[in-house]
Amino acid sequence: MNINPIFSNSYNKGAGMRDIFHKANQILAGRGKKIVIREKSEDAQCITDVRKSFVFLAQPVLNTGDPTAPQVSIKKSFDSVTRSEHFNFRVKGYFFVNHNRQAVRMDYCHSLKVSLRWKSKTTSPKKSVTLA
Repeated sequence: MNINPIFSNSYNKGAGMRDIFHKANQILAGRGKKIVIREKSEDAQCITDVRKSFVFLAQPVLNTGDPTAPQVSIKKSFDSVTRSEHFNFRVKGYFFVNHNRQAVRMDYCHSLKVSLRWKSKTTSPKKSVTLA
């Protein structure tokens, strides 16, 4: 399980540094796959850490009923002391595929995690607000 940097860029002096890491491996004796992508960037205003993960797991089934709706979870938090924001988005579910004339259930879990740490006292850039 080695995380390899596949992209590191500091092409613009004002843009800051951007690193992207990618990791992919098989799980449960080849029945599944896990892919993780992590991007970390830093600029004058904040430090951003974005993590995306995709997990797939195949298992044989005897009958294929109607799949249920995916489970969606969204969480957001803000800490005014450390000036950090966290956002988590997760989708879990399954679907059926036909592989070599056998029904296979594909379970999946996708997640997106975003963390921001603001450097200045103001937590986010000013937004224009129009009230009618």
